Amino acid sequence: MKPRNFTAAQRARRRHHAAADGASGRRSDATLAGPLRSRAVKSPRRAALLALVATLACSRSRRTPARAPAARAATAAPSSRTPAWTQAYRLRTRAFDFEPWPDAVVHAPAGFDASRPLHLVVVFHGLGHSALVWIGGGLPSPVDGRPIVGWGGEVRHDLATTNTLLVALQFELRPGRPHLGRYAQRGMLARVLTELLGEALAPRIGRRALSDVAAMTLVGSSAGGPAIATFLARHELDDKVQNVVLYDALYGGEATFASWMRASTPERPRRLVCLHAGSRHTKPSADRLAALLRPSLGDAVAVQPRGAMTEAVRAHRAVFAVVDCEHICMGLAFFDKVLAGLALPPRAPDPDPKAPVPGAAPQGGELQREAHVQGVLDARDAVLRDGSAYEDWALALARGERVTIELAGGQVRGFLCHSLDVELRVLDGDAALTNDDDGGGLLRSRVTFTAPRDGRFTVRVMTHGPWANLGPWTLTVAPAG
Repeated sequence: MKPRNFTAAQRARRRHHAAADGASGRRSDATLAGPLRSRAVKSPRRAALLALVATLACSRSRRTPARAPAARAATAAPSSRTPAWTQAYRLRTRAFDFEPWPDAVVHAPAGFDASRPLHLVVVFHGLGHSALVWIGGGLPSPVDGRPIVGWGGEVRHDLATTNTLLVALQFELRPGRPHLGRYAQRGMLARVLTELLGEALAPRIGRRALSDVAAMTLVGSSAGGPAIATFLARHELDDKVQNVVLYDALYGGEATFASWMRASTPERPRRLVCLHAGSRHTKPSADRLAALLRPSLGDAVAVQPRGAMTEAVRAHRAVFAVVDCEHICMGLAFFDKVLAGLALPPRAPDPDPKAPVPGAAPQGGELQREAHVQGVLDARDAVLRDGSAYEDWALALARGERVTIELAGGQVRGFLCHSLDVELRVLDGDAALTNDDDGGGLLRSRVTFTAPRDGRFTVRVMTHGPWANLGPWTLTVAPAG
């Protein structure tokens, strides 16, 4: 696979993200752990190959994700809040021996309170990928020192506004090799987490033990799903794992996941979310697992739920859905949506990530009371603090007038999903009156709102997140019935 050159639009998009980052005033304190930075590359040719594999894992799509540091503007925080940080670690307890890659990458959002009960979100990546690419965008590459072009998992995590520590463990980078390495040994996962909490993270959050962890959410992408099944089958950390999220990652093991769910208690209800592309590789297993859970959970099992994914996860114990997204990057598209629906401890929200960067000049126009408008969000559009592109449209209404506004993304060949992920907001001046992400179902937005006064209101058409999430959209305005 050959690296692809950026198009002019993509280069412009990267400049937009850089402008958003500078306008936010964010200075990332994410650093590479000292031991990792100082290690020499034993085989430069091999290391370069591994770097190429990790960086190009999603490049089969036409668009290329923008560099993560600019997108991290969403987590910018005033000085009174604990700043966000991301760090990579080499550990003595090592599941793999390849260098110079880290054994774990850890991220804490702005405002993370380490004094509260500790909740971990642990990511298990797929074959040929890396923890650095998943959540380490902007950190220096252990190969050449250049900033990692990440997938933005850390920013998506932060948009969920949970007080959780995000941990990505490194599994096998090389396709065709055993994915688990020494994690196949019983107790290895606990030993890695023990060293990470008790030693590596001590300068950040204090010396902690596994007994300090209140709960864990395990997130599997692709081959990460079978890894999670292995740990659950051995009942490792059984008293800690409260949620399991699978992104196109269920390749058998249905009995293991069903048994784990049945062991749930009223005091500690367990939740499972399984999103997949509907292929022959994962759909049969997803259907079988849903059937296994229905006798004990009944209506608490949702298959292809309507409405917003966040609300479906919040209202059910198990959710199964086919989503039209890229296999590997599906987890990134739905990461914040799913985390926001799980019963995770909240933290004070970040400053509004959907606020425009200073000096933004959005495109737009006038809307009629009964309108059907089509447009395109592209590299020429203004951006918000989280790097999303947006346009502002004016809508004049009389006091008490009630309208329904729907926004749908068109077909795209992006690196996340095959339909543009959009978000909708109605404002009165700078004040948001209503906001919706997926209320229209899947990636579509829908709001019904009553005008509080006579006047003009702003309908903000937005993408949900950055990383080349650009494309066509359709907006309709109609009187509410």
